[in-house]
Amino acid sequence: MKLDPRYELLASRVLAALRPVLIAFLVMNGAALGQGTKTPISFCNVLFVGNLCAALVVLCWFKPGPIWKDIKGLSTRVRLGLVLDGGLAALNSALIYIGLEYTSSTNAILLGRLAPVLYALSGAVVFSRLISKRDWLGFGFIIAGTLVVALIGSNWMVNKGDALIIMSTVVFAISSILGKAILDQDVSLRALVFVRNGSSSVIFFIVANVVFGPHHFADAFSGKLWIVMVIYALLIIVVAQFLWFDASNQLDSISVGRWATPAPAVGVLVAALLNRQWPASNQVVGLLVIMVGVMITAFGKSKPAIGKQEQEQMAELAANGANVIAPVT
Repeated sequence: MKLDPRYELLASRVLAALRPVLIAFLVMNGAALGQGTKTPISFCNVLFVGNLCAALVVLCWFKPGPIWKDIKGLSTRVRLGLVLDGGLAALNSALIYIGLEYTSSTNAILLGRLAPVLYALSGAVVFSRLISKRDWLGFGFIIAGTLVVALIGSNWMVNKGDALIIMSTVVFAISSILGKAILDQDVSLRALVFVRNGSSSVIFFIVANVVFGPHHFADAFSGKLWIVMVIYALLIIVVAQFLWFDASNQLDSISVGRWATPAPAVGVLVAALLNRQWPASNQVVGLLVIMVGVMITAFGKSKPAIGKQEQEQMAELAANGANVIAPVT
């Protein structure tokens, strides 16, 4: 039975909202999970092992043959576009993880609501979509709510952690537009999710070895890390990505922004219960302002299908995105 893309989108954003909460929980309980190892769940381990596990989960579920057949049938430009998308995914994850070292998971959840809004607004510009006054008003409330979270609690200065989380929302918007454009090139979801996570793990591994050295992965096989990462990758990465890309491929960017924003309420509740991070007054105010924006946009009219003009624009975007990293001959 085919799921309603709006509900797929909402479910994917709820899972994504849980990501910083679970990362914070894993870091705090790292020693227990590593059976005595001091820091088995580190920056490099989560990003490298988590994305690699996500790729392996997709590979095991769909089998290597069909996935390889999907990839082999793609043009070189589309393959390069997939790798570029993987690099953006690695950058997005890195920004979130480093940001969590300087800010709370509740702040990360609320500031992360900028991501679907930025995707909606930038997607409307790229694909020449009109934004209604109601949507402008709703998105305005959501942006104002995130500013309340970022500024009021830090003496009207955006701290390092919050700045990194906000940067991650920009990267997410760019990656999502590229991913939507790539899907319009007859790329299967399984190929997209596999290459996205596989290439991001390889790219991150290479960069981390150059910057930090191989010793940074010394605890990558400690204790129960891989068991934990497989479960984390399956639910938070693979399922969330399949739902997100399937839904965003059927909905226009404004509808995506409208249906993706209610997720913070669930994330904030889980952060309070799991990590005992009860929201501060500025976070409560910010959440309320964000939810007002969500309610305003919720009454807008959805557009489940994409038109021919947008398909042509996505095809051009995918080709141009791949050209960014195409080799010079």
